[in-house]
Amino acid sequence: MPSVMRLSSPSACAARAAAAAALAIAGLAGAGSAQAYLVSITPGARAIYLQVGTGSFTGTYSGGTPGNDSTINTVTATVPASAIGAGAQTMATNSTTANSPYDNYAYCTPGSGQVYVGGFYRSHGSKQDATLTVTAPAYLVNATSDTIPISTISWVSSGARDASATIPSGTFTGSRQLLLSVGVNSWFESCLTFSYSNAQLAPAGTFTGRAVYELVAP
Repeated sequence: MPSVMRLSSPSACAARAAAAAALAIAGLAGAGSAQAYLVSITPGARAIYLQVGTGSFTGTYSGGTPGNDSTINTVTATVPASAIGAGAQTMATNSTTANSPYDNYAYCTPGSGQVYVGGFYRSHGSKQDATLTVTAPAYLVNATSDTIPISTISWVSSGARDASATIPSGTFTGSRQLLLSVGVNSWFESCLTFSYSNAQLAPAGTFTGRAVYELVAP
């Protein structure tokens, strides 16, 4: 029984950026020791940028320019009939983003299912955080309206040389979830690996759902 999920492309704008995903759904290494990847950037005109999977970013942190990208990536798990209910399945992704837009460091391994999620919040003077959230439906649904709870999909957050995750690991709840508070003039990123719990019997079919990631600045 296959599951599918889609992750949308990044957007950049003054107040809001969003990326979408449908189911089986949708740092760097600094000079010092490994850590969660959250770095300070130079203040400037108010802007935010969010990338989930494939994105459009020209250059790097020094003069780089974010762009809009309409790509919707997917994460999928295909479970053979003989393995239904037999335990967790790591989901594959069609995202090919491996290098960080921040400094082109090889940060994620999409071949193993990792999906890049990152971006920035820049402003002059503001002291309020931006918020990164994800909203998913309560159920994955197939063509005959059979359902699987979205809570069967979880993710593990990591990144090359990260000692801890910037975006916490978690499980979809079927409602809006706060993932991260992003301080002003900060760049953040993580690599998310999704999995399907495969702990229940389910009818045959392709079950789909969409998770929407949003970065919102006050």
